[in-house]
Amino acid sequence: MNKTPSTDGVFFFAWETVRMRIRVLLAVAVTALAACTAPPIVAPSVSPVASAPPSVVATPAASGKGLWTAETGIYGTSFHYGPSSYICGVGYNLSYSGGAPLVSVDVSALFPDAFAAHVTPSTVDRAIGWQHPASVQINSPEIHDAAWLSRLGAAMGAVCQNGPSDLDSLRGTILKVNWETIEGTYEQEFVIDKIRGEMTACGTQDGRIRIVWADPRTC
Repeated sequence: MNKTPSTDGVFFFAWETVRMRIRVLLAVAVTALAACTAPPIVAPSVSPVASAPPSVVATPAASGKGLWTAETGIYGTSFHYGPSSYICGVGYNLSYSGGAPLVSVDVSALFPDAFAAHVTPSTVDRAIGWQHPASVQINSPEIHDAAWLSRLGAAMGAVCQNGPSDLDSLRGTILKVNWETIEGTYEQEFVIDKIRGEMTACGTQDGRIRIVWADPRTC
């Protein structure tokens, strides 16, 4: 007699399968829960590197003897104030650079011995020995600063007896610059040989003189 197949084995197998599925689901749920509740992964902090402060390059103060450059010439002119006469002499524009700040400046000229024989008796004292410009005193630090002293111009001379023919006697005139800086005192000389003819001493707004080698009416 045929027996109806027992369903116990099938039920047991089905139950075991359900239990396995429950275990798998529980494991997945625990893993997901752990992932949600785990503390966030913190990246290692990196200390910021302090940037080097910007370097400041200080401009060194000018120092040393410095150097004068000169624009010079021998002049003769009848265009001037005072009695009608022909004045001859030397003129210059000086410029200082490359040294310590100026404190005082003194400019002088020594004319050749032959020049004295070409000037009028009343002005011969302006032709002998070291001569200084007749302009305002320029070596007073209380009045003029270093920038003012670094550019100077002036003229020196006397009344010539014969006019332009006397100019040649001025060749070889020595122009000497003595100056003092905050570091010391110095001297520089120039020899003037070039005859340039007409010359005008033009006054500037800051009180200096600028020599113009051109038409006297060009100031």
